[in-house]
Amino acid sequence: MAKKESIEMIKQFNTTGYDSFRQLSDISLKTWNQIMDAQMNTLSTVMNTSIDQLKLVSEAKDYQEVVRGQMDLTRKLGEELMTKTREAVELSQKTGEEVRSWYESNIAVANEQISKAAEKAA
Repeated sequence: MAKKESIEMIKQFNTTGYDSFRQLSDISLKTWNQIMDAQMNTLSTVMNTSIDQLKLVSEAKDYQEVVRGQMDLTRKLGEELMTKTREAVELSQKTGEEVRSWYESNIAVANEQISKAAEKAA
């Protein structure tokens, strides 16, 4: 294998490696942004529930009304948090599938490049 061919092969490996790293970084950044959005939505839900509880306590006419209202708020919050948990699991699964696909694709490219290099060396 000539020097020029070796340099071209190394250049190709580097370019492919950089592109691969960039793809993984994009997957990570997208996932990070989705997680942050979900966290902010969850925090907003909890804060709104807290505000609703304060309204309930300040506007309730008697103790039973407070208890019933808090039970309703707790049920509603629990349902919303379960929905958010399901969404987080789905995001985790989707991200895992994206990373697995990225990995498999990059293994295939690497194997192809190694085979070409071996053929040229022979």
